[in-house]
Amino acid sequence: MKIFWLSFLIICLWFLSGWLGSYIFLQDIYSPQNTINLSNSRSNIDSLSPTFDTLQNIEQGITGMAQALWPSVVSIIISRDMVMYRSDPWGFFQEPNTTVRRQVWWGSGFFIREDGLILTNKHVVQDSRSDYTVILADGREFETEVIALDPLNDLAVIRIQGGNESFPVPKIIHQWDDISIWSFAIAIGNALAEFQNSVSLGIVSGKDRSIEAGWTLLTNLIQTDAAINPWNSGWPLLNLNGEVIWINTAIAGRTNGIWFAIALTTWRVDYILKSIEEHGEIKRPFIGINYIANSPSVAREFWLALDYGAYIIDEPWSIINWSSADKAWLKPWDLITHINNEQIWVIQDLARILQNSLPWDSLTLRVMRWWENIDINLELWVY
Repeated sequence: MKIFWLSFLIICLWFLSGWLGSYIFLQDIYSPQNTINLSNSRSNIDSLSPTFDTLQNIEQGITGMAQALWPSVVSIIISRDMVMYRSDPWGFFQEPNTTVRRQVWWGSGFFIREDGLILTNKHVVQDSRSDYTVILADGREFETEVIALDPLNDLAVIRIQGGNESFPVPKIIHQWDDISIWSFAIAIGNALAEFQNSVSLGIVSGKDRSIEAGWTLLTNLIQTDAAINPWNSGWPLLNLNGEVIWINTAIAGRTNGIWFAIALTTWRVDYILKSIEEHGEIKRPFIGINYIANSPSVAREFWLALDYGAYIIDEPWSIINWSSADKAWLKPWDLITHINNEQIWVIQDLARILQNSLPWDSLTLRVMRWWENIDINLELWVY
């Protein structure tokens, strides 16, 4: 009998402990602290709506910008006659067999005048042995002729042949200073001349960059990570206002995400067009001096008081006859330290200032001559 009552007591305690444990667990689960507050969750989502609205506005802006500017961007197909060779069965001898026209490269450009003038890169159209065909956004093809190559910048102008219509021209930014570091850059073009609607978004990482492309020193470039490929030379880069601010030109070797573009402004493009109309080519200003970039070692060698600037060496033709320098009475052994109050540090500084100047612009040179600083006014000539 005792065993029966002991067993009964144990069973009751077991049920009672199970009931109490379940009650405590359910009370904890449905306590106010652990209950999901749907109203608070809804308010948190609503608080994110301004961010989503902003992103949607940017998305809509880029979409509208690409649709509006797409007709002004063209693909450029470079074709050349390639000689095909025939060899004997053993492969010892080869002789020309036939000539085949083939596509050898691609590029891009955009209209800068309604009558069919297109701005692109010089390295895209500088081969006189090649022919250049333009493909518009609607698929039409036109043969082109090369009008002018820029002697200092990687720029060129080509013209559509046989086009008797008006072509859309994008807006170009007016002032270079309006672009700041870390602003957005949007690249629009046709990748490989076949992948249309190619748009990439990036950031401006730097201004006034300089690189060497082959034998050419390119200055006053911007650096961006907006995706650009070797075949996308000539793509326009835009700001968020839909204005063209640069034209793609080069990619840093052995890197990914470092691309460069040439700065464009309305006055720069207007000068190119005016120079072509008046001279049939793009003329650039020059000073007319033979100089070396000053440095601490150069200053020690020539006994100069400063270690920066452009030093005019004492050599034949150090001052070109009838040049701007000759007219301004610059002399051998002169050290140009400033141009328009901007200090000259390296050779790229002088080249950059000249590339950003126009013919007949007036420059004020600070020159150290025989340990004395003098100011000289100089008017740029063209060549």
